[in-house]
Formats: sequence, C-alpha cells, structure tokens
Amino acid sequence: MKPSDVCIAVLVAVIWGSAFVLSRIALDELSPELMTALRFTIAALPCLFVPRPKVSWSTLVAISFTLFLGQFLTQAYGIAKGVPVGLTSVIVQSQALFTIGLAALLFGERPTRLQTVGIAIAACGLLMICGTVGYDFSVAAFAVLMLSPIFFAAGNLLLRRAPGVPMFDLSAWLCLVAAVPLMVLAFAGNGVQPTWHDLSHMSLAVAFCMLWIGLVSTCTAYWL
Repeated sequence: MKPSDVCIAVLVAVIWGSAFVLSRIALDELSPELMTALRFTIAALPCLFVPRPKVSWSTLVAISFTLFLGQFLTQAYGIAKGVPVGLTSVIVQSQALFTIGLAALLFGERPTRLQTVGIAIAACGLLMICGTVGYDFSVAAFAVLMLSPIFFAAGNLLLRRAPGVPMFDLSAWLCLVAAVPLMVLAFAGNGVQPTWHDLSHMSLAVAFCMLWIGLVSTCTAYWL
C-alpha cells in the first residue's frame, strides 16, 4: 500500500467521523427518514452527469438497500433515539467483524491464525469502548442500531456483483436508488404537511450539515 493510499484512508475516516456529529445536529430538526432521504438525494446529484454503471437493476437495488438505505436509516434512527454519536460510530464500524464472518460463512474465506488473533483483539477493544459510555437510550434503539453494521457487511459482499465499474458512478446511482423509497417513506410516515414544513423551515446550520453529509461524506468519501 502506497503512502498516498494510507492518506486517503485516513481522510475518509476523518470525513465519516465528522458525518456522525453533523447527523446529530441535523436530527434535531429532521426525522431519521427525512434526513436519510435528503442525504442520498443530494449525493445522487452526479447522476445528472454520469451514466448508469453496467450492472443490473436488481444488483443496484440489492447493494443500495443494504449498503446505503438499510445501514444509514438504522444508524439515523439510533442517533435520533439518544444513542451517543461516539458509540454509534464504534457500533457501525463493527461491520468489519460481520463482513469477515459472512465472508467465511458464504465464501469459505477463512482468516489466518494471526488475523484471527487481531480480530479477537479488535472485538475486545470495541466492547471495552462500549463499556465506557453511559446508556441513556432504549434497548429498542440499540437493537435497531445493531442492524446497521449487518446491513453494511451485507452491502460490502454484494459489491462483488459489480466488479470493474467506476466507483464514483456506482456510488451516485446507489444513492439515487436509495433516495426514492426513502423520500416516499418520509412523506408517508411523517405526513406531507409536517415533512414539507421541515424542509421549508430548515435552518442554515442544518442545510450546511446536509450538504456536507450528502456531497462530501457520502458522494466524495465513498468514491475515495
């Protein structure tokens, strides 16, 4: 791995970390459904300029509904219901453990002995971090949040069904596929009038948060 690759990986981690904090701010005004819908609507803007990648619609839907819709909707719900953003970020990154487990189960990709030791140490570290955080949220909120890394892991594996496609183009179209049902869910679940009110009365701070989350954290970071 080249030094430039390491720098890009660190940059992505910083961008994603900021997105958790900005999501917390946005959720003070927006419902989880609406915030997630706006995230992907904004991130899907490049679809106006890039062609649909050469993968089937079924593949696009499968990847989008796990890697994007499922992961981020459950994540937003957990944050909105009081799970601290620091703990949320740790829980979501446990996707690495789920990805390894699913890859071993479905594809027979067994980690080496040394890798297994590293995975065990990482899992213990995650549990220790979780143990240092206060728990002022419901069991239901935490249970929904735990679905996020599972969706994340499933989406990672489903990406294998789109080999060799331009990542920027794929990411944009995955966002579009997720944005449509999420916007319908927001209007159906929260009501047309309240949803329109939230959109039309959005503060400048939340508007900035959504632009950063959509264009930088989602569109740019996933491409990187």
